[in-house]
Amino acid sequence: MEEIAMSEPAIRKALTAEEIFLKQDKERYLYEMREKALLDHVSAIEGAKEEGVAEGIAKGIAEGKAQANHEIALKLLEMKLPLSDIVKATGLTEEEIRKLH
Repeated sequence: MEEIAMSEPAIRKALTAEEIFLKQDKERYLYEMREKALLDHVSAIEGAKEEGVAEGIAKGIAEGKAQANHEIALKLLEMKLPLSDIVKATGLTEEEIRKLH
């Protein structure tokens, strides 16, 4: 297999260029630093995406809880429970509960 690869002029030329490149410390160092910078950039983007997803999930959960508390408060109001009991049961303020109906 290696003989076949070496018989192809383009592959032989690329391997020769690679050998020369790897022997040159400064060029190799600059290449590695560029590669590291690219990988760091990709990593930063992925981290930002994960953070955004986590924030979105947290916001969705909070909105869902608020909606549930509003629905519970409305049902308790329909049952004619005292406002103070509804505040205790839902965690909503009296003002928030008054705005519901």
